[in-house]
Amino acid sequence: MLSPDGTDAALLRSVPDWLVRPPEPAPPEPLPPQTDNPLPGFLDTLRANFVLDHALERPQVRAEIAWVRRNPEFLDRVIPRAERHLPGICEVVLARGMPGELCLLPVIESALNPFARSRSGAVGLWQFIPGTARRYDLKIDWWADERRDPVASTDAALRYLSDLHGMFGDWLLALAAYNCGEHQVARRLDAAPDGSSFFDLKRLPRETRAYVPRLLAFAAIFADPDAHGIRLPGRLGRNEALAATYAPVTLAGQMDLSRVAEASALTLEELYRLNPGLNQWATHPEGPHRILVPAARSEALGRALAQVTPEERVRWVRHRIAPNETLGHIALRYRTDVATLMRTNDLARTLIRTGDTLLVPRSGRSAGLPPARGRPQRSSVYVVQAGDSLWEISRRLGVPLETLMRENGMRPKELLRIGRRLTLPSAGAVADPTAGSGTTQRETVRYRVRRGDSLDRIAREFGVSVRDIATWNALDPNAYIFPNQELVLRLGARG
Repeated sequence: MLSPDGTDAALLRSVPDWLVRPPEPAPPEPLPPQTDNPLPGFLDTLRANFVLDHALERPQVRAEIAWVRRNPEFLDRVIPRAERHLPGICEVVLARGMPGELCLLPVIESALNPFARSRSGAVGLWQFIPGTARRYDLKIDWWADERRDPVASTDAALRYLSDLHGMFGDWLLALAAYNCGEHQVARRLDAAPDGSSFFDLKRLPRETRAYVPRLLAFAAIFADPDAHGIRLPGRLGRNEALAATYAPVTLAGQMDLSRVAEASALTLEELYRLNPGLNQWATHPEGPHRILVPAARSEALGRALAQVTPEERVRWVRHRIAPNETLGHIALRYRTDVATLMRTNDLARTLIRTGDTLLVPRSGRSAGLPPARGRPQRSSVYVVQAGDSLWEISRRLGVPLETLMRENGMRPKELLRIGRRLTLPSAGAVADPTAGSGTTQRETVRYRVRRGDSLDRIAREFGVSVRDIATWNALDPNAYIFPNQELVLRLGARG
């Protein structure tokens, strides 16, 4: 339910506690119709498949609708993402005969941001925690995090919701279980009288008590925004026909994204934005062997990618093992992982011998690394956090261990001090994009929030203002920050 920048989190968590009955909102003034389009649009299709009782008589639901009416900026931010993601999600939901209301679940889970990450470690459009993700076959490893993949995560989420509905026989109870876990809902249901509904259950977590009414509120708003004094912006508000913006194309095997870019005439940036689940420079070696491309060009791109020969899919190099080298050293050098090296070379153990050769996959371009995946993007400094080690930092940032030590004058077993700034050799200082031309160069730092941090403390430590940090990270200056949240800081000469 949280976005990495915290903005949507602050909005969604500012809903009043419905345990104290909120004052009745003033009746909304009727709005003029949003469209005169006689052709059925996306909203028409969605509304025709709404089957749940939106419970508008419930104060909890009315309070959520009133919050959306008071915070129109939330819809202004979410609707462009909805136009991108909802058509594909709804196509799958409706094809499975599930309630149309479920299409809107990612709106309240993640504000439709594939990179959303909650304080509890839930990730993606559908906010999967690692245990549930693996239970529903989503890969989370060095190559990919399929919780961020819109196609894979949607399939897993709908299978999970279907299982929960089979368990409870009620969609509202299934939604509550999706939020807080099936065991907790089952216990509360066992303690309630026979025939109890979601609204009859006692002692559910506060978040869950607001979660189901929130979905019903958004469904009621999408069903009839005018009736609630709310205007949906953009093409969605005009009830235009929307089609899926991306579609999967099958690959014959693992493929270097630079090869995909060459064959499809897409840029690497476009490929990474279309495939937020990818962590590295190639698709997953174990599959699924597919990649998301613009839907309007999927057939033509599928034909082009099918013509890439097996030799061209991934660039391979033969590496001669040097004295004292390990698979870990080699994996770091070539930006791959030990499991791939073992699988490629049919190794049963990690033991290797000096002088032997290994077949190693390598990116066709040094630029073939995904943006915004925890690596330095035009950043020259990394701030050491609690629990960090040189090996972990080098692996996460894609900087060879030896290079990292040499650049910072360090010995292999030297103790890392929390807060130490390590120079990253792959990039230099960049100009502050928020400043006009002719400004001084600024150093961009990615800082990971530690327990006990506040915006004020971080601002004082780095010699910047709270308002600057809020601006650089699209945060409300009064919003909460939480451990492991990543903040971008742009430091001047004194920072």
